[in-house]
Order: sequence, then structure tokens, then C-alpha cells
Amino acid sequence: MKAEDADNIIADYMGLIFRFALTKEYNIDKAEEVAARIVFDVYKSLLKVNSIEYIDSYIYTISCNVYAKFVEEEQKQKHLSEYIHTTSYVENDSEAQSHDTDHTRLRREILYLGKTHREIILMSYFEKMKLYEIAQKLNIPLRSVKWHLNNARNKLKEGMLMQFKDITEAKPIRFSGVGQEGTLGTNGENVDTYLGMRIAQNIAYSAYYEAKSITEIARDLCIPALYIENEIEKLVEYSYIDKIAGDKYLTNILIIEPSLRALEQKNQVYQKYAKFVCDLYIPLLFKAMEKRDVKSVYTPKNDLNFLMWSVVSFASKFKLTVNDKSTFLKKFHVKRKDGSENIAFAWLEQDFKWQELSYIQKLYDVLEDINSYSTEKKRSWQFNTYYDTRQAGWEDYVGIDYENLYDHITGKITKTSEHVEKYARLYEKCYLVSMIDKDYVNIVVAGKTENDFLNLLPEMPTKLKTISKELDKEMFEIDKTQFPKHMHEICQAWDTDVLTSTEVRTRVLEQLLNNGLLKPLTETQKASVNTIMFSDVLPK
Repeated sequence: MKAEDADNIIADYMGLIFRFALTKEYNIDKAEEVAARIVFDVYKSLLKVNSIEYIDSYIYTISCNVYAKFVEEEQKQKHLSEYIHTTSYVENDSEAQSHDTDHTRLRREILYLGKTHREIILMSYFEKMKLYEIAQKLNIPLRSVKWHLNNARNKLKEGMLMQFKDITEAKPIRFSGVGQEGTLGTNGENVDTYLGMRIAQNIAYSAYYEAKSITEIARDLCIPALYIENEIEKLVEYSYIDKIAGDKYLTNILIIEPSLRALEQKNQVYQKYAKFVCDLYIPLLFKAMEKRDVKSVYTPKNDLNFLMWSVVSFASKFKLTVNDKSTFLKKFHVKRKDGSENIAFAWLEQDFKWQELSYIQKLYDVLEDINSYSTEKKRSWQFNTYYDTRQAGWEDYVGIDYENLYDHITGKITKTSEHVEKYARLYEKCYLVSMIDKDYVNIVVAGKTENDFLNLLPEMPTKLKTISKELDKEMFEIDKTQFPKHMHEICQAWDTDVLTSTEVRTRVLEQLLNNGLLKPLTETQKASVNTIMFSDVLPK
């Protein structure tokens, strides 16, 4: 089920869930806790199913199960509380306060323990069970019980001696976005399916820079281990976190954590190498386009400036490639249980002010190139930048628009009532512009295939190939300081062919505009710039 559908169901049932909790727990605080747990489990469950026939029964069943677990935990907490309040007698308030603090810390430390450690401590000290009885109940060897008990004691002692951070000091992180390089799961699952919940994001981040045990993650997040165990189990199951030696966990997601210093460094590097492209390659590109056969490339109103905006963006991506980045990245694709094979990545939400940068970041925040592969006759490409007026992203880029435009060019459809919606869409997108005497196609259309068009463009100079490799090395030197060592190889693969990246290409456009080689666009041109259609028939 899509996240937005699950959100709608949660919104509809939030009141009923809370009323259910109130009927079980008359204490408002406890009812809110129960309701929060139910919502959490329902949401996780909804994301795993396609549809539910009897939603009322489905949510009620989950609610009952969650409440049963809550009651079980309350009973264990009751044993713990009874123990704490009967362990010793103190005579004055200061000693009592000290003991209360110790008891609170002990209770917290027990909650931070992993499941097996936690269960054995509770069975041994609070339920007064013998070690052989614990072994029988948990169906594990007696020697394992002894090891877990000893290890749990050491962890409790270590935790009690540590300087604790208060729960109010914990600063949970949030991912501003997630994605993957590679294939999706068999049911269309993506990284957001598993890392959309904030608790999962914080677990992943906690175990990112160094491997940690569940107890260490629990302490780090100030969250009881029992909340972490189920979530981390799912992340391990789908290979977003690896379980390694020593019962520790290490995140294998590429988490991008921007810093003002790194962004400033990168901007200077991007600007420097964008200038190399402008100096060494763009003149060759202009020369080739000036000599083009107008019968092989259609340009609205034969406007060379409009053509160059699109060709610069396109050629800088596809003609300046030195290495096959996708091949390098494929070596690091993770095969996941849902059938996907990819590298997962996430952007960490930052609290710094973007206006503190010496440059305007939004000039370079763009989508990757979008391609349509409907048929060989109707291939298309688009690159959205700060300089166009397209508001929507990839979801508004649909292949049917180009099929309809192709049908218009070839005369298959005309402006009749049966095709009114198709034409309305083409006009809205400014792919077709209405004039007094006739309409004209408002995008670049290259004859035949994409390969034919690529052959019209100049090859990458040898000197620029050397410069491209230098850029990759320079970028990796900056990036590797932002990532843990176990992610360095992936990071280096990612920093391949940086010269073709959106960050460099947008700066190439900016520099060409500033030096006058590219002229400002009209409002009509801004709607469809950086769009190329490859067709066996050109507009007249």
C-alpha cells in the first residue's frame, strides 16, 4: 500500500483507536501511549499489504495484540518497580533522592538491554526463576543463560557508571529525502517503504558511523530497546543494516549529511571545472550546431540560442562521459529480500540556514535527466533547471505527451472535438504554441534516433578527459570526509564522471548566460527549454 493511502486510513481511524485505548486504560497518559503504539503497528502493517477487505476487523485485531503486549510490559515494569521500592531503606531526603535517581537509571538501563539480556535479568531477579528454569523457558543451553546474565550485569554496571544524557537532550534526526540507485522491489517497494518512519531513520543513523549493539543504539536514542528490536529486525531482513560480529549492527545506506564547509568547497570545485567545459568544449559545440543541417534538427523559429540551451545540457551529459558510472555503482548493488538490487541513499535534514552560503543553492538544485522510452520513433529527453518555468517534477513528464505531439506532427490527429484534451495538454505544456496563422512545435526535434543526433555533436577533447579524472579525485577528497570508512568505496564510485553531473551542468549554463554566449529566454521558451524529442518525422 502506498504511504499516502496508509496516512489516510490512519487519519480516519485515529479517533477510534484512541477511544479503544481509553476503554482499556482510564489513565490518559497510558491511553495515549497505547494509542501511539497501535498507530505505529497499524501503519507498518498497512505498508506491507496491497489492500484490506475488512479494515475494521484488521485494525481491531492489531489493537488487541498491541494492548496485550502493553499489559505484559506493564507487569514486568511492576515487578521492577516493586523491587526498586523494597531494595533498601533510607533515612533522609537527600539519600532518598539519590536512591530514586539510581533506581530510575537502573530501570532505564534494563530497558536499554537487548531482548534476551532483558528477559533473563527480569526472570532471574524479579521473577526469582532458577537459571535452569530460564534455560527451559527460553529453550537455550544453561551455559548461554549464564553468559547472557553475566554480560547483562556488566552492561548494567557500565551503564550506571556512565554520564547519562536526559531524554530531553536527545536530538532525533530526520531524512529530508530517500532514494535508490538501481531497481525497485517486485511490488514497487522503495527505500521509503522501510525508512519512511522516523524511528527507522534514527536507528540507521545511530549505527552509521560505527557499529553498535541494540543496547548502544537504545542509549543513543534514549528509547527502550524493545521499540528498536522489531524495527532493526526488519531493516536487517531487507539489508539496509548489516548484523556483524559481536551482535552489533552497521548501516549500509549512503547517508548524505551536508555541511556548510563542504558545500562551499564543492561549489568552488564545480565552478572551476564548469569553466573548463565552457572553455574547451562549448566552442566546439556551437561550431557544430552552426553548421548543422536544418533538415536534420528542427528548432522553433530556427532560433539558435534556444537550440543551444538544450544542446549544451544534453551534450554535457552524454558526450563528456569518461567512465561508465553505472557499471562502477552496480558492483555495490545490494540484493534485497523484496527482489530489488540497488544502493540506498538518504539526505539528512539540516538545521543550518541555506542563506549563510556564499552562493544561491537553488540555482543548482535540479532533477536528474528524465527520459521517455515509449518507442524508437518517439524517444524524448528533458532536463529541468532553475531557468525553466516547469513547476512539477518527473511525475508530470509523461510519454503520452510526445506520442500526441508525434501524432500531430504526422497529421494523425487534428484539432477536432475528439482530440480536444490532447491538444489542451500540449498547449498547457507549451510543447505546441498557437499563433494567429498557425501553430508551431515549441521544442527541439532531432531527426531519426538519439544516436544519430549524438553523432552530430563533437567528441570530448583529450585534455578535458584528463581534467574530468582530476575532478573525480578532487571531489572524492572532499566527500570522503563526510562518510564513514565502510562507505568510502561506494562514495568513490559515486564520484565518477562528476563532470556530467547536474551540479556542473547547471553551472555551465549559468556561466554561459553570464558571459553572453547564451541569451535570456522568452517566457514561452522557458516552458519547454531543455527538451528534445527524437523522431523520424520533423515538424514543418
